[in-house]
Amino acid sequence: MNFSLLMILLTPIFGGLLAYAGSALHKAVRNIFFLIFLILPFFELYQYANKTIDNFYYLTVLGQSLSLGINALSFMLSLLFSLIFLLAGIFLLFEFDKSEDSDLAILEFSFLEGAVFGVLFARDILSFFIFFEIIALIIFFLIGKGYEESHNAQLKYITWALIGANSMLTAVVFLFFKAGSFGYAEISGYLSTAPTPIVLITFVLFVIGFLIEASIMPLHVWAPITYAEAPDSVSVLLSSVVKKVGLYLFTIFVFSIFGLNLFSKIMPRVFEAPLIMYVLQWIGALTIIIGTFVAIVQEDAKKILAWSSIAQSGYILLGLSLGTPLGVAGGLLHIVNHSIFKGILFFVVGGVIYRTGTKNLSELGGLIKKMPISFISMLLAIIATAGIPPLNGFVSKYLIYEALIQNKEPLLLTIALLGGTGSFMYVYRLIHSIFLGQLPKKYEDVKEVPILMQVPMLVLSLLALLFGVLPGIPMYFVSKAEAFLGFDPIKYTLTGFPEQPGLHALNVPIISAALMGGFVVAALIFYLLPKTRSVHQLDNYYAGEILTEDVKYNYSFGFYSFFDDIIKPFNEWSIDRIYENFVGFVKTVGDYIRRIYTGNLETYVSLGIIILTIFSLIYIIGGVLW
Repeated sequence: MNFSLLMILLTPIFGGLLAYAGSALHKAVRNIFFLIFLILPFFELYQYANKTIDNFYYLTVLGQSLSLGINALSFMLSLLFSLIFLLAGIFLLFEFDKSEDSDLAILEFSFLEGAVFGVLFARDILSFFIFFEIIALIIFFLIGKGYEESHNAQLKYITWALIGANSMLTAVVFLFFKAGSFGYAEISGYLSTAPTPIVLITFVLFVIGFLIEASIMPLHVWAPITYAEAPDSVSVLLSSVVKKVGLYLFTIFVFSIFGLNLFSKIMPRVFEAPLIMYVLQWIGALTIIIGTFVAIVQEDAKKILAWSSIAQSGYILLGLSLGTPLGVAGGLLHIVNHSIFKGILFFVVGGVIYRTGTKNLSELGGLIKKMPISFISMLLAIIATAGIPPLNGFVSKYLIYEALIQNKEPLLLTIALLGGTGSFMYVYRLIHSIFLGQLPKKYEDVKEVPILMQVPMLVLSLLALLFGVLPGIPMYFVSKAEAFLGFDPIKYTLTGFPEQPGLHALNVPIISAALMGGFVVAALIFYLLPKTRSVHQLDNYYAGEILTEDVKYNYSFGFYSFFDDIIKPFNEWSIDRIYENFVGFVKTVGDYIRRIYTGNLETYVSLGIIILTIFSLIYIIGGVLW
């Protein structure tokens, strides 16, 4: 039997244990073990570049063999996630350098990577569920090592994780007793002939769990505070890895286990999609637009990124839910692209926090000359986030837009385009408030982050540019994943896409060259035409007053305050508000119940007599009425 697949899963776990033990010798020994075992999965995965394993049985539970496997989609994501874990691991070493929790954080980080591989390789519903819950448990512990509100974030995260866990467990147990197996293939076979109510109920139960992890509205409530308060390296994993695990499972269950043909048989079609997929399209679209406009008014840099991640998940869900080769290709490609450019943004913001100690945008500004590498990385990332060439976010959004045009869905297309416009607004706010404008006096001695902390943002920046100019590189993996899911892959070239049904020809280098040419012309006009003399930032005045260094004159707080009036009505009736009200109600009830437990025996006896009397009266009155 081939044990190499199991070894990929166990490699980071072994590495974490060795690193934890090595910390007793020296911190350098710990770090070397940690990084070596984060690199090894790349070499172990290489053998599966052109090979698929359907079932490798590794354990027997309740008489059923649990199995692992690897396919084109899980291989693509395994490579991507291995890279993110390696880069986040480098960042983590600096972030936790002086923390007492550093050894434990490294151990938990390593176990998390193993659990992620477990979900990607699982070939049965019990294996995926176990590894999925291990991810949730480890994330819970890692969140607690973050900022001052991290314990509140932990509580919110675990509450929603348990909701998702119970939902999925109900479906897992039900399908096991009905199908007599945990295997994906056997479950799929049972569902193909199962009654419609069973198909729909089990699908919804699974999807609730997946979409909670993907922070899709209205199941996103845990995400904003969790992303904002978790350690910065963990925030990278939440957005670039853990979120994508939920979307990976959604993809596998929709297209491989349940199947579009099954949905088409049991329900009507709307815009060429089964009704339930059309509903999911609208959930994705609403996630885009609401997440985008809430991100615009945030004052916390990490909360902007959190709401941005929620909105970008909407694009992925929208593309996948179209259920067409073009839509699925766009959704899968955006999984890759979003993991890259959002990773850059979290690394850069984490580096700024590392140097300044704050994530409040109104306290920042003018860091462009102090942190030039971070500025360039963020600049590339915000171009990608806004979907502008030549960065990678343009190509995947282009495919999703084209898929919506192909499906003749103008409303959803309008929402997706509005989301793109809104994303430019919040990413501009981010770079303006952090790097442009006036440098606060207290940050005059700030320096760029250490070279090794620059590595993660630079590596991902290069990938964002490379995959943007040469989209054929990631499309090589995406097309194989599409074929695995049962679609005819769309045609592509190294530099874009040829003309084909439903998709206009696209050559990214040509579009990028034209765009850059426009910027060059504008720059030449600006620099060559006569202009006034250059002055220092403080060689200015405001309302007749001379500005001094202690006066903050650039506009950063309430940057888009006019949007508050638009968003306020939604906040009044938001899922977040309903959740907070429910939590308040539970706390109030708990406070009253707590008063019963006085430790006084007479009180307990009195309560018992009162309860017994009430039930006796109910019984007597009920008997008389009967």
